[in-house]
Amino acid sequence: MKALSFLFLLILCSFNRIDYNDLMLGTPAPKVVQKYGDPYSVRDLGNSTLEYQYIERISMNNELVYENHYFLTFVNNQLTNKRFREETRQPFDKMYRPDPNYPWYP
Repeated sequence: MKALSFLFLLILCSFNRIDYNDLMLGTPAPKVVQKYGDPYSVRDLGNSTLEYQYIERISMNNELVYENHYFLTFVNNQLTNKRFREETRQPFDKMYRPDPNYPWYP
């Protein structure tokens, strides 16, 4: 039961593409934080403008495939701009993987 409630809490507080699309301009910053949790980072852009960054990490077989970065800009605690960036791993990271036979060397 505890594991199920933890999983539900984890899903509830994560930020994903559907949440990003549903987020309306003019939404107050405290409401966003209340619904999706604390952002990964907050940048002060000056003139009472803050930029919140949320990160969604997509992995397969315990290996990071790509990350979605969501940037939300708030002016006077109102959402005024949102943008999205997808980042994939560098090609050399994909090429130089750990040797799968390493633990079983004689």
